Amino acid sequence: MWVAASAGPVGAMLAVGSEYRGRYGLSVAELERFHRPRLETLAAARPDVLALETVPDTDEARALLRAVRGLGVPAWLSYSVAGDRTRAGQRLDEAFALAADADEVIAIGVNCCDPRDAGAAVALAARVTGKPVVVYPNSGERWDAEARMWRGPARFAAGQVAGWRAAGARLVGGCCRVGPGTIGEVASELSEPSEPSEPSAPDARGPGRLSPAKEPDTACTCGNVASEGDCQWWGAD
Repeated sequence: MWVAASAGPVGAMLAVGSEYRGRYGLSVAELERFHRPRLETLAAARPDVLALETVPDTDEARALLRAVRGLGVPAWLSYSVAGDRTRAGQRLDEAFALAADADEVIAIGVNCCDPRDAGAAVALAARVTGKPVVVYPNSGERWDAEARMWRGPARFAAGQVAGWRAAGARLVGGCCRVGPGTIGEVASELSEPSEPSEPSAPDARGPGRLSPAKEPDTACTCGNVASEGDCQWWGAD
């Protein structure tokens, strides 16, 4: 078992859907002061990795990258995106580049986005950073913050994930509204052997290391999802 401790964005605490748009009106320093105590508490529990996830804009990414320094726990950084932009509208290549030289960050990618946006984002993250890529989109439904419900069709299909892995993803899963049945299908899809030269899931023994584990790990991530079972995770071989 490989355990990730979730650290979601400020917007998840505000509970008004702002994690899907960012731009809270807070400075990078203010965001860092919010996140650092939370990350210290999570790090004290000795998880294998910190999941800095559902990050909607580069200001919050900068704050998280500062806040995670010196904690002694590796992290992944995962943006919530729309097309080739962060939810706040910044260029995604520039957003990924922020973590390229961060030793604490062992993987970078996207989550809680439309699965149709995942493939291009995975390839871009791999090209810009040279790091393993993490990807776990939601079902493709849209969150209506006023009605507090999901709307629209589900678009997540297990057949998409082989393309994500081919583009550079090494941690593959599903976020909101992707249930256990679909995750089982993802696991089956990814059970086919990958190329021998491809790395595996990040190794908890230190930043930037990868382990050659043969068996998939399962866990639950995405701390900004309240209802049990909405968020499932499967680690690729």
